[in-house]
Amino acid sequence: MIEHNDQNNQLTKVLRTVFSELEMFKHLRNAGITKKFGFKASYLFQLVFCLIFHQKSWFTLLTSKKGDRYPAKDAVYRFLNHSKFAWRRFLTLLSIMPFKKWMRLRM
Repeated sequence: MIEHNDQNNQLTKVLRTVFSELEMFKHLRNAGITKKFGFKASYLFQLVFCLIFHQKSWFTLLTSKKGDRYPAKDAVYRFLNHSKFAWRRFLTLLSIMPFKKWMRLRM
């Protein structure tokens, strides 16, 4: 899982290339998904994203031996349910990116 100590090197090599190729963090910022204090929005997004591939829920992660290394559930729930974050805009920007890359290859 992702360690809080090293936020710059959190993803596996494959996921890091996917994140950089699709410019995920740029789309997060463009959609207004930023935080001023606490954990970075990119860190929380990566953490939630990686839970899918580890087939864990947030509860099982927090009750594990390394659960004290991760942010509390309130931080993640506030991040996901923040009313000012434009999640639809993020998904729209993200879904346009592969199409743009495909059009460039096609020409």
